[in-house]
Amino acid sequence: MVSPTSLSKSEEKETLKPRNVYHIGGLQVRFPYQPYGTQLAFMSRVISTLDRAQRDGRCHALLESPTGTGKTLSLLCSVLAWQQSYASRFPKGNSAHKRSHFTPDVTRPPPSTEPSNVVEVEKPPRVPTIFYASRTHAQITQVIREYRKTAYRVPMAVLGARKRSCTNRRVQGKPNLDEICRCLIKDRNKPKCPEFRGKDDIVAHPSLQQNEVHDIEDLVKIGYAVRGCPYFAAWDMYERAQIVFCPYSYIVDQLIRQEKLEDKLNGAIIIFDEAHNMEDIAREAGSIDLGEETLFKLQSELQLLSLAIPMIYQPVCDAIDGLISWIGSRKDSLAKRDPQHYFSSWTGDKALRELEESNITRKGFRNLSNCFIEAIERSMKEIRPHLSGIFVSTLQELLVTLGYFFSRDGSHSHTLDYELGLQRFIKRGDSSGKWTHTLSLWCMNPSVVFKAIVDLSSSIILTSGTLSPMDSFSSELGMQFGACLEAPHVVDANQQVWAAGIFSGPNNQPLNASYKTNDEYPFQDALGKSLEEICSIVPGGSLVFFPSYKLMEKLCTRWRETGQWSRLCLEKDIFIEPSGGATGEFENVLKGYYDCIGGKKRFIGRNRRAAFLAVCRGKVSEGLDFSDDNARAVIIVGIPFPNLHDVLVGLKRSYNDTYKSSRNLLGGGEWYCQQAYRALNQAAGRCIRHRFDYGAIIFLDERYRQQRNRVSISKWLRQSIKLYDNFEESMQDLKSFFPRAKKHVDSKMLSYKEVIDLECVVQTEPETSFLINSGSSASSPFSCSSGLTLERGGPPSVSSHALKRRKFISSAAVIDLEKENNHDMITRRIEFGSDSSTETRARVQISCLLCRSPLGHPDNNGSSYLNCLVTWSSKKYVLTLLKETSRSEMPTSVSVIVTDCSSVDQRLCTKDEGGIWCEQDGCVFNTIFCPFCSVPNTTCLGVQIMATDSSNVQFLSKILFFADHLNVMGDATIKETLLEHQGTC
Repeated sequence: MVSPTSLSKSEEKETLKPRNVYHIGGLQVRFPYQPYGTQLAFMSRVISTLDRAQRDGRCHALLESPTGTGKTLSLLCSVLAWQQSYASRFPKGNSAHKRSHFTPDVTRPPPSTEPSNVVEVEKPPRVPTIFYASRTHAQITQVIREYRKTAYRVPMAVLGARKRSCTNRRVQGKPNLDEICRCLIKDRNKPKCPEFRGKDDIVAHPSLQQNEVHDIEDLVKIGYAVRGCPYFAAWDMYERAQIVFCPYSYIVDQLIRQEKLEDKLNGAIIIFDEAHNMEDIAREAGSIDLGEETLFKLQSELQLLSLAIPMIYQPVCDAIDGLISWIGSRKDSLAKRDPQHYFSSWTGDKALRELEESNITRKGFRNLSNCFIEAIERSMKEIRPHLSGIFVSTLQELLVTLGYFFSRDGSHSHTLDYELGLQRFIKRGDSSGKWTHTLSLWCMNPSVVFKAIVDLSSSIILTSGTLSPMDSFSSELGMQFGACLEAPHVVDANQQVWAAGIFSGPNNQPLNASYKTNDEYPFQDALGKSLEEICSIVPGGSLVFFPSYKLMEKLCTRWRETGQWSRLCLEKDIFIEPSGGATGEFENVLKGYYDCIGGKKRFIGRNRRAAFLAVCRGKVSEGLDFSDDNARAVIIVGIPFPNLHDVLVGLKRSYNDTYKSSRNLLGGGEWYCQQAYRALNQAAGRCIRHRFDYGAIIFLDERYRQQRNRVSISKWLRQSIKLYDNFEESMQDLKSFFPRAKKHVDSKMLSYKEVIDLECVVQTEPETSFLINSGSSASSPFSCSSGLTLERGGPPSVSSHALKRRKFISSAAVIDLEKENNHDMITRRIEFGSDSSTETRARVQISCLLCRSPLGHPDNNGSSYLNCLVTWSSKKYVLTLLKETSRSEMPTSVSVIVTDCSSVDQRLCTKDEGGIWCEQDGCVFNTIFCPFCSVPNTTCLGVQIMATDSSNVQFLSKILFFADHLNVMGDATIKETLLEHQGTC
């Protein structure tokens, strides 16, 4: 049962403005918008999962909700509502989890059996900490932006790397920053870093009090202002935090987890967002690749340190010497895979025997690990002599991986879950022909790593827009999910999505991108012509995903040779995802694509059309926003199966086949297919990004004809896929889709906003209205009854350019609004027809109350300050708009902030000359929504006045903001005025 209710007075004081409250799963959940059905289902699953965790000791959830459905906001509101109610609903805490997690500490003496006179005082239960983890810092910033929109404020911390937080200008940007930092603060009582001494000033900063929401960038800004260290300030805030935002590595990496987080993680709620790659991340956290050159350099450093402190460094040096000797003895007897690649691997007892030859044994690992730990701690604490930073990381990785390898889990040893491998190869593009040798210890079973996290927490929630197919998560991660959800999309898939499987190109040439046929010229040429036809139809941007970089490069080369590339470039500007790991290069290409779509850079005559050629599992397919015209089509070439010739893929398939029954795993072939479709779904999810988005998702390959090749596509999408044997027929349907979809979305937005966009409504009689621009009749809930005498000659013009400013005299109050310019001061006379005693002229900063995005023009005198007038408005349209968007009673007047259109961020303003004509007000209005909120067209900020009759010309090109929909920063006078307005309301 879900129903809205009102907030208590105490709750209203906690929030910036009243929020809707919904009863979900026995809890009152405050949610800033009218929730979709998908969001209600999502929040219900979260709450039921957390409740069951308290009852049973643990419960985990696997929740998929497509991008654009408000997944992050739903997750935050539900989990914070549950946390807020914890003490009253669970006065004894999670006793089941305490019992299940108890492990005896053999280092302490057994408790005395003698009777004790000490009376134990029962402590209140510790509220579980929420850990919200995501893959990248950019994604964490997006999550915190959503957190700002909620009514919940609890102590928080956002953790990140030193390189993103350092404000010490002398060391920031240096490659060994971590090592320098540790050296400067070695003596915490007398640190050499002045910023470290100022970390408390950041924590105590006024802008962070009362649990104010902040991200790393906010901490850095404050750090520069007070000369403090954001990195260590964040860790100080972590001590009392109830919600912690951090990258995956802080939880998955064993050393970081055990050193800094384990106490709070015990019994915590852990949320892994964008968790579709969690299996791979867990395997990688338990694996290591060691190049022979790295081992040689580490050996040299350890030999010197061993002379100084042999008790610590000599055992470590012996182990590294042993690995180097082992590589030397095995590298000439490896199995040949191709002329430039040799490889052999060992597992189980065979792997143990191989490591024993390098002086690393199960029996001796405990003593060896102690030496590893001491060597690492000396470096961390800057106790000289010690290892340099880069080798400390190598030693840490080796320690963790060997620790997993030698440990036992119940009835079996983890040695069977690992492959010890040795490769001899020539690097791609290396003309010298030099052989490279790499030793690897690869984890085949991610549950080896993940089990420790599962045992610590009370509940783990894995969520993403594309988790499907879900079958492998439980078996691979070694955990049972008490709740699973594949939520539907909030869009009408039949109206807003054109999903198609196209099996042949022009001239009926079959399209098959499998490795057996993708080298054939007929296929390559047919694919090029197919893309040309599709690009000629699709407006805006298109994303084209290939299974691999190798295939993409092969196709591009062929198309350049045949002239197909030039024909593609005539239809769209082409951008290619770089295959290297250089972030700067990729960001430049991405910016060029966005600029082209946005009209900033394009060839003469081109209508904002571009295509981005990319690969599944690449950067374009992961976590980037391609909403609206940025991706009107996603085209997926082939099926992105992992590379069969990849050594690790082959070993993983073999492992799953071997232990399918004993480890309850998917078979190797089934696992292989699921990896392909998870990558495919991730790429397809780039297209539809919000409720009013629309686009085409096209699968170009004849293999999609078979039902088994469609069954693992995301549930919300696969039910809408149309199948085409005839290419020309598919193109006809694609042509008709875009105008039809745009019309549907425009109608949907009209219904949602209750506004007729880009049209002028004139009401001649109370119950009748018609469209000036189109001549067709329409109605609007905001149309106002007649009550204003028009100028002679008919209705007023609806074009702002046709109206001229006129000097006039009236009995109403006349106010001077000063607007500073770079060269002069312009004084404008503005008449508002209200009591001048209630008006205040001010220079302020304004931002959206929900997302906190600044709304002032960024180039306005080099800041976002703007000149405005705080006053009252009794305009009929404005009052009706406020009533409809706030679902409140009709007010008699409303507090508004009036400013020029030129003073605000231009994304707020529309360049069209239409709007809604209200005869009673004598103005043409255009409703303004916050363009920065993640759910578009939800936060109504006020109105833009597009045109007026002669008696209201003072309002021309003005914006009237609803004062209580903004966060206003200004002097004491403006704050006093706003408080007076609120008191009057």
